[in-house]
Order: sequence, then structure tokens, then C-alpha cells
Amino acid sequence: MIKRALGSSDLTITAIGVGAFAMGGFMWGGQDDADSEAAIRAALDSGVNWIDTAPLYGEGKASLVIGTVLRSLPPSQRPLVFTKFGHHVVDGRRVTDVSAAQVVRDCDEELARLGIERLDLLQMHWPGPQPVEETAAACAKLVQAGKVRAIGLSNVEPGHLAAWQATGVPIAAVQNAFSLVKPEPSVAVLPWCVEHGAGLLAYSPLFRGLLSGTWTVDKTFPPGDHRGERDEFRGPRLARWLQAVEELRKLGEDDELSVPQLAIGWLLCHEGVAGVIVGARTAAQGAALGDLAMPLKQAQIDAVDAIVARCQADLP
Repeated sequence: MIKRALGSSDLTITAIGVGAFAMGGFMWGGQDDADSEAAIRAALDSGVNWIDTAPLYGEGKASLVIGTVLRSLPPSQRPLVFTKFGHHVVDGRRVTDVSAAQVVRDCDEELARLGIERLDLLQMHWPGPQPVEETAAACAKLVQAGKVRAIGLSNVEPGHLAAWQATGVPIAAVQNAFSLVKPEPSVAVLPWCVEHGAGLLAYSPLFRGLLSGTWTVDKTFPPGDHRGERDEFRGPRLARWLQAVEELRKLGEDDELSVPQLAIGWLLCHEGVAGVIVGARTAAQGAALGDLAMPLKQAQIDAVDAIVARCQADLP
């Protein structure tokens, strides 16, 4: 697998990861804990060596499930653990609070759920209304206390990065959405990441399953799955993207590459990308993660770009 340093810290991760957001029952409908544990174990067996979670995912349930697996593993076999702070569902709506008190509270609660003594990466889940100086100072104290190895930011724009950098607290990683379908959030921050040595962690790289290569035009979603409420996953937009997915499938046939391998490989070809977070809900999906980080040839990259450009041109 491709390996890159993550920011200026001593972390090294393989350029593929398993996202725990698909394990906590958050936004994706129901999920059985046994299936989640099986997915994590299969992912680790396939070579994945880090896992990403957050207090928001199932309001802690995802981290509890991960913690169950971590406690069963010898320390030498445990993956790196990345989590977040500052974003919760309160009375049915999302609330962002990145105050010093909330930073510490989320860190301590995640350590307890996960059953570990130190987080490898603690990330601000979303920018909040509190002064960036307050948030950064709280993070720095957690690093000094030995509770956290490195700090990252998620769902940010270049202005957020500049403001944080001014505090003097190092940023090891930036986690933003990045996919063939929606590249903009990460493309905007990649130059900053490259210049300042921060690794970009790409989430939703298969655009919530659209690039899995398994959907058909009659795709539907169960109650509780947010995708059923979005225009991207129904009607003409879905139909056109599925045409593009079929073109990608045919493109990969000659080199025996799947649509997910093309989609992930395309992301990893971008300078500054340190890892890709791919969700898994079953053991079979977890086992497949280890084969996703396939380097692409320039001709393949160009062909993927052309397929996506034609699709985007046809969409309003």
C-alpha cells in the first residue's frame, strides 16, 4: 500500500482507512453491532491500520463498538485511532460547540468509550462560533497532557486554516469531503496542505456509495437513510451518474480494476492526500478495503477525468 507521513507528527498511515461513521447507525439506517465489529476486524486483517470515528456517530455508539474491538486486540495489533470533537445532535438538531470545555469533554469521553489512554489524532469536526484561539489552546493542552498525539481540522476552508495557523498550534491533518462527484471541498485546501505539510484525509470518497459500482437506476434507501432525501440519489441526476459509473466500470475492465479502485486511486494521485476514509458495514466490505489503494496510470487518470467532465456537463 501507499504510505505517506501525516503532517509534521510521527504518524504514518497506509493510504486507505475505514470510516466508523458507517457503523454507528447515524444517517444510514439501522446497524447491528456484531456486523460492525466483524467489519472492523476484517478491515484490520486486510491491512487497514487506522480508523476514524466521532462522538456524533450514533452519539458515541460507533466509538463504543470500536472500543470493544480494540480491547480484544494485543497493543501491537491495534490500529491508530482518529476521532473528533465539537459536534453533536441535541434535541434533534446538530449543534457545534468548540469551546475549551467541550474540547476536553469530548476528548475524555472518547478515550473512555474507546478504552485507550491516548488518541492518535483529535480533529475539530466542524468550525464553531467560539474564538479559534480558545479552541486551539485547549487542543494544545491535551497534546501537552499526553492525551492526544496530533491535532487536525475537518470540514474547513482555506480561511479556517489560516486563522488556526496564526495560533501557532500545529495542524497535522485536514479531513474534508473528496470524491469524483464532489471534489471541491478538498481541492480548495490541498495547496495549503502541501505547502504546510498537513496530510489530507478524504472522506466520502465513494460519494455515499454512488461510486461503489453496485447501484442500479431503481436504487432505493430504507427509512432513516438520509440519501433517500437528496436529489443526488434519485431521478435524473442519479441516472446520469450511474451512466458515468458504467463508463468507469468498462474503463477498469482491461486492467481488472473495479469502480471503487478507480475512484480511490484517482484521489490518491493528488499530492497531499495522506489517506482515504471508506465506510464499511459488513465483514465482506471490511475485507475489501485492503485492495482499494491501487495506483493509476496517467492515461487512466485522464480517462476518468473525461468521463466525469462529460457527466458534469450534462447536469444542471
